[in-house]
Amino acid sequence: MEKLINVTLLFIFILSITFTSKAQEITAKISGNLFNVPSDTVYISQNLGAQGMKDLETFVLDKKGNFSEKLKLPAEDYYVLRLSDGQSINLVIRDKDDFKVFGDGKNLFQFANIVGSDDSQALNEFIRFNMAYNQKLDSAKLYLQQNPGKDKEVNASFQSVYNSFRSERQQFISEFANSPALIAVLGTFNLDQEFKEYEQTVEALKESFSNSPTVQNVAQELEKNKQLRASKAPLSPGAKARDIVMSNPEGTEIKLSDYEGKIVLLDFWASWCGPCRKENPHVVKLYEKYKDAGFTVFSVSLDKNKTSWLAAIEKDKLVWDAHVSDLQGWQNAAAKQYQVSSIPFTVLLDREGKVIQTKLRGYQLEQMLESIFGF
Repeated sequence: MEKLINVTLLFIFILSITFTSKAQEITAKISGNLFNVPSDTVYISQNLGAQGMKDLETFVLDKKGNFSEKLKLPAEDYYVLRLSDGQSINLVIRDKDDFKVFGDGKNLFQFANIVGSDDSQALNEFIRFNMAYNQKLDSAKLYLQQNPGKDKEVNASFQSVYNSFRSERQQFISEFANSPALIAVLGTFNLDQEFKEYEQTVEALKESFSNSPTVQNVAQELEKNKQLRASKAPLSPGAKARDIVMSNPEGTEIKLSDYEGKIVLLDFWASWCGPCRKENPHVVKLYEKYKDAGFTVFSVSLDKNKTSWLAAIEKDKLVWDAHVSDLQGWQNAAAKQYQVSSIPFTVLLDREGKVIQTKLRGYQLEQMLESIFGF
């Protein structure tokens, strides 16, 4: 189940909003019609995350559901139009905005039309699209829970769903490149693989909605993520892998860098590691398939007993040349260098010795090698 391509839905208001003294109070006008509502009271609020909703304006619909209100709000930012039963839609509100909202109170989130605020309309449309994708993801996960042996089939089938999601997301990013609505896509990025896209989106938001306290918080979060990424740089995609110099079973020192020019699977394992031994036949199969195309394995053992290490190599038919260990177990120098906390742990390197991806196993590793070698 963990192999499913998981895109986490980010509701855009999970960040706790703190207005600073620099925030400029704004005015705006909102009008429209809401029908089938649970009560005639409507709120303009902000979601403060763990602190809950903060209601900033309250107004009452007339008997036909019509309303027209002038709003005074703390800053240009993201807000929520909320009904008494908790149903809501998201609004982008700038100073002097004048827009209309029409919606069905039985399902406001799905059936609302915002006229005069293209940003708000686009924001809600993408969140609805993202929710639909996550429902498909949840269904696939549930099916895997009920059918644990079907992971390969489900992952293969779900790939087209994920590809379609990525295509639609890119179209949205292109169409609304200068819109505050872009904040809706932030939580859909895999920061290990799509950090550049995430960073570009935050920079676009800073250009389009710089006065927003939410965007200012998002920008601060980007800087924190940059620092975190830098601290994990040895394992970040595109980062040059740190060299490993260690002895093979014959006592000869070999280097990871000696294998530049090949696609290398750096594999941390041990003879006593059940999951490692279970994975070995799959790695052997892939090695045999791609060795002539320029693929190899650099195995680092966390064994302490040399006899057990060598016996496992022979029994599992790990026929590649690069086997190293300092026989220090979890204190293995390379494992500490790569911050290995559990095994098996893999790092796939390109021909320049740069990280492609970490923790690839089984079907995921097979898919990645197929994409690299084309067969």
